[in-house]
Amino acid sequence: MKAPRFSAPLWVGLVLAAGAAAAQETVSYRVLPGDSLYRIAQTQLEDPRQWRAVARLNRLRQPDRLQPGQQLLLPIALMKGSPVSAAVAYVRGGVTLDGRAVAIGDLVAEADMLRVPALGFVSLQLLDGSLLQLQSNSVARVVRLRELPQAGKGEGARNTLIQLDQGRLDLRVAPQPRGSQFRVKTPLSVAGVRGTRFGVATGNASGCVTADVIEGQVGVSSLAQGGAAGASSTLPVSMGQGALVCAGQLPQLRPLPPLPDLPPALDASGGPIEALPAAVRWALPPGVAALRFELAEDEAFTRVLQVEQGTVLHLPEALADGRYALRVRAVDDVGLLGLERTLSLRIKARPVAPLAQQPRQHELRSPGVQAFRCTEVPGASGYRLQVADQADFGSVLVAQDAPRCSFELKQLPLAVLHWRVAALAPDEGGRLERGPYSDVRSFEIRALPSPPQAEDMVVNAAGVHWAGLPGLRYRAQIAREVRFEKPMLDVELAEPRLSLETLNDCEPAYLRIGAIDAMGRPSEFGAPRKVEAQAQWCASDGRPVHVGSGGTLESSRP
Repeated sequence: MKAPRFSAPLWVGLVLAAGAAAAQETVSYRVLPGDSLYRIAQTQLEDPRQWRAVARLNRLRQPDRLQPGQQLLLPIALMKGSPVSAAVAYVRGGVTLDGRAVAIGDLVAEADMLRVPALGFVSLQLLDGSLLQLQSNSVARVVRLRELPQAGKGEGARNTLIQLDQGRLDLRVAPQPRGSQFRVKTPLSVAGVRGTRFGVATGNASGCVTADVIEGQVGVSSLAQGGAAGASSTLPVSMGQGALVCAGQLPQLRPLPPLPDLPPALDASGGPIEALPAAVRWALPPGVAALRFELAEDEAFTRVLQVEQGTVLHLPEALADGRYALRVRAVDDVGLLGLERTLSLRIKARPVAPLAQQPRQHELRSPGVQAFRCTEVPGASGYRLQVADQADFGSVLVAQDAPRCSFELKQLPLAVLHWRVAALAPDEGGRLERGPYSDVRSFEIRALPSPPQAEDMVVNAAGVHWAGLPGLRYRAQIAREVRFEKPMLDVELAEPRLSLETLNDCEPAYLRIGAIDAMGRPSEFGAPRKVEAQAQWCASDGRPVHVGSGGTLESSRP
């Protein structure tokens, strides 16, 4: 809800003497038959002894002689009115009301003292719709909270006085009926408005009172140091300006600090924040000492969850998923707050991301069907896998959903690829919505080494050899039959050559060779090659003829 705008100035008096009166406002009273000034004071004024002030205000030479129907002016500040209460709209962090804990819905009446500890916060809603927000490390008392139905026809006037002893009070004041007073009193000042958005702070390091105007226009007045008794100076303050009031000095007009720029983490995509805890760093504009962050559950900032000051917005792990309103204001060297930058912030950190298991980080894989595995997440209704050829997933090759955290993909390219996975869970409307993605894992699909082909092998008396490639090892098998069901030789070779000494018999054999790359991945075997038996004397049964020494008798034929 936006506060109303007004064309006429709204006045705020900041007076250095505690308890000094703001500009006097009045309501009209119609004298009834039998009325006397003293009787009117008894029924209408907080202190009946103030009848003399009414006499002076109306220039009554004979206060005991009033005529029925005569119109009198009564000072709002002196009127009795009917006490009303404010309601606690939101509270957090151990706020107390006259020493007892405060809860949402509690009523706050006149003379009640509110104490807000560090990290605390409370919002008060008045009957007229005005919103008062007391920040952490603040102390305030409701001095006056009155409705004045005696003010005449239409809506009655109001008399509201809040005493801020320490800390900061932010106000969104609804338009006040004619004759009303709405004031905030501090140890150095009294601020009165008719309807606007502004803030007052006291007890800061400078020892001064600050007032910042977000909407509307105010006027600031204070006693001038060294001036004549009662002399004052009024300083107009418009939206986007602030006032600094220090003891014994005239009020100073200052421009509010500039709006901070959005950081890249929030400005780039506008997407949700998917990892908690998170720390969003902001840059300080020139002349700014710090930034003030307010994170609220609602756009009206009634339910403010956290307030912090610095250059980093911290989002805790306990922050629930959902949309939040973020308000950022710059703070200058005297504690004056600047205009607001408000934005919507979406948190989507649940369901938590699964733990990626396979492929492992930097794993080298062979072509073919690729299996992806990850851990199951309690409460998840499904999982989403993404595979990309870029680590930032600017170009996604595959996006696939599955009921379990298990996927199989075909026809992925030979390349370094990246993958991530997220859990799916139903939102409030029952639609499946993904949680944050897991950390990105990278793997490579690389072609298997090529085995030596049969036509590339050279066979001679020394054995067989072929052209090898750097980084490759080989596996050779020799068998009597071409299907290699029972190899007679199965050996791994570091060099591209193989001795055929085992073939010193009379029967031919078959040879096949496969390659093994540096990662230990074997290729398929190449096509088998038939290798003739080594030339030797053979008996009629096909066995080699042995000599007396036990060796075979070799033929001299090539």
